[in-house]
Amino acid sequence: MTQVRLSVVAIGGAHQALHFIPLVLKLAQRGRIAPEIFARPDQEAALKALAANLDLPLPPVTLMTLPWAVAAVDQSKAMRLIWWSRRLRSADAILSAERTSTLLKRLPGHCPPFIHIPHGAGDRAKGFEPRMKWFDKVLVSGEKDRDRIVDLGLLPQGAVEVLGSVKLAALAQTPALPPLFADNRPIILYNPHFSARFGTFEQVAQRLIGEVVADGRYNLIVAPHVRLAEQMTEADRRFWEGQSQPGVIVDLGSTRSIDMTYTRCSDIYVCDVSSQIYEALAARRRPCLFLNRGVTDWEDDPDFAMWRFGPVVDCREEVLPGVDMAVARFAEFRGAQDAGIARAYANSHPAPGQLDAMADQVEELIVSLAASDRSRRSRSRYR
Repeated sequence: MTQVRLSVVAIGGAHQALHFIPLVLKLAQRGRIAPEIFARPDQEAALKALAANLDLPLPPVTLMTLPWAVAAVDQSKAMRLIWWSRRLRSADAILSAERTSTLLKRLPGHCPPFIHIPHGAGDRAKGFEPRMKWFDKVLVSGEKDRDRIVDLGLLPQGAVEVLGSVKLAALAQTPALPPLFADNRPIILYNPHFSARFGTFEQVAQRLIGEVVADGRYNLIVAPHVRLAEQMTEADRRFWEGQSQPGVIVDLGSTRSIDMTYTRCSDIYVCDVSSQIYEALAARRRPCLFLNRGVTDWEDDPDFAMWRFGPVVDCREEVLPGVDMAVARFAEFRGAQDAGIARAYANSHPAPGQLDAMADQVEELIVSLAASDRSRRSRSRYR
């Protein structure tokens, strides 16, 4: 049996890995697809740890290093893609969870079929941008994203398939989580986005910590999107990490902030525009509070569809009264949460073996796309 070679572009950061790498590991285990993961040097340890945690073999990992003279000038994702483009495009197909890699389609010469698994099921327009059109196939978590991609004219319906969430399927098999706090007070998770326009971390985080400590009824986890810490100085990081105390965890980007540890263990979810709201509600429906930083007329805006899952309050207001309101009114929003999660995920309650079923679907897709590409190129040689 001839293996189909698959280049896996994994340069988007640790927070993207769980959205597609478990599927890559499963494909490698089965043997029909031969993946090669291309990653930044600083990502090697995380990939090894993920494979070990899932008890799956890690396929070959190529570290996308740059010559010192190039690295001294430009270490961007785009430069790494350009430098490694010949190797990346020598495979029978390419898979990626981010969209900077569409550069490989735009370079001169042949590029094999390109498959995209978006990292998350969020609502913001940034996840539905024009670069999506460069992919030959996009595999989404649910019908919500499929319909929006098609309705926006980014891709025809045949180019978008519903796969389900790889992250949910992979983590469904992990054991129960140990307690994070010494007591059983309800846990608030505050998960702000890094968006300079909509994120509320600077406006809310320290004030919320003070409110929770003074109130005494809740435990609190402050776990912003991992990319927020990339914008911090070392002094800023030390300051925020120093805010952890009994009853308060501040996590700027450990593994627990991306492996659903916090979204699974919390009782109340507070955020602004983070797509992790969908992961949290897929794990368990719960009271949600949304912090609005000056957005008007959001009710009919698909970028803020998640704000239908709980009360929305001005981020300048005290947060705990909003939390109490979200808890008291949870029943009002439960139906919207159920409907939203059903549309966001085809596998909101993954069964054992779900990852294998996904591998069946993706394996057949990769083999078919690669065969069609070879046939097309063969015919073009004789014209």
